[in-house]
Amino acid sequence: MEPHIKLLKALSDETRIKIIQCLMEGERCACAIVPAVGKAQPTVSQHLKILEEAGVLESRRKGVNVWYTIRSNQAIKIMNILGIQKIETPITCEECK
Repeated sequence: MEPHIKLLKALSDETRIKIIQCLMEGERCACAIVPAVGKAQPTVSQHLKILEEAGVLESRRKGVNVWYTIRSNQAIKIMNILGIQKIETPITCEECK
């Protein structure tokens, strides 16, 4: 039961939902997620950490950038059930293009 509770708690925040919406399009660098979410970088980093600890996301480092992708198929299913669609996140960082 505990993993399900962690997942639902991780999805219970508007900022974290926006992060997942960004990542429904595919892997993204943190620098592309921050402007799409509309929050300060430290705030987004905190939410990314929560999502990663809950098993919703996974990350990988590429140079100085950290790339995130959705790890949990259950999270995607929940988003689809709720009718929450992906949002397009243009890649604005020259290093990420």
